[in-house]
Amino acid sequence: MNVKDLKEITDLLLTLVTEAKFEFNKKGLSVKCVDPAHVAMIVLDLNKDAFLEYNLEEDTEVGVDLEKIKDFLKNTSSNDVIEIKKEDSKLLLTVGYLSRTMSTIDPSSITVPKVPSLGLPAKAVVPTDQFAGGIKVAENISDNITLHITPTEFRLYSTGDEDSTKLIIPKDLLKELKCDSEVRSLYPVDYLLRFIKAINSEYVTVNLGTDYPVKIEFTFSDGKGNGIFLLAPRIEE
Repeated sequence: MNVKDLKEITDLLLTLVTEAKFEFNKKGLSVKCVDPAHVAMIVLDLNKDAFLEYNLEEDTEVGVDLEKIKDFLKNTSSNDVIEIKKEDSKLLLTVGYLSRTMSTIDPSSITVPKVPSLGLPAKAVVPTDQFAGGIKVAENISDNITLHITPTEFRLYSTGDEDSTKLIIPKDLLKELKCDSEVRSLYPVDYLLRFIKAINSEYVTVNLGTDYPVKIEFTFSDGKGNGIFLLAPRIEE
């Protein structure tokens, strides 16, 4: 596969965990992980057609140390191609003349979360750069940020002891907006900030309900993969 694709997958997962279970099957690669506090979850699916070559004798689960993969990728270029080969309990990574062998982690020791089914009533498809800008500004205002969808606009805002910030995007500047009645929920800024810094998708789809987890859908690997980020709300008194 392309190095840049593996870098993107690794960076996304490292926002929550340092170890992950890579599940390879006839459809491609699937990874699900939840942070130790069980506040956030990431689900990634990469179709086998996204790989330059994909040979699989049987469905395989591989426990990987993400920090080791990231460390190896520091010595590569985004234009490089990486070969990933599992040999018994070892993982062999090869880029050109450079290779690294690393021990795998027992897959049964890594928790794979069950993805909840959420019937969230509102949806906004927001330009990622604007969404990211609103979150980054809020970082120095408060530990929390409110996401708010109305029938006419998408909002996010944060209020501290003395300062406040807000982002308002009207419906005509959104790629899509579905909302019958306004909804809003409060979320921890730090989780959103780590996540938004790791994605390269042009748009994010924000699915929202009042006092429900937010479900953010996005693409990765130049649109060849689909991802979901779930974040639990902080209930306002």
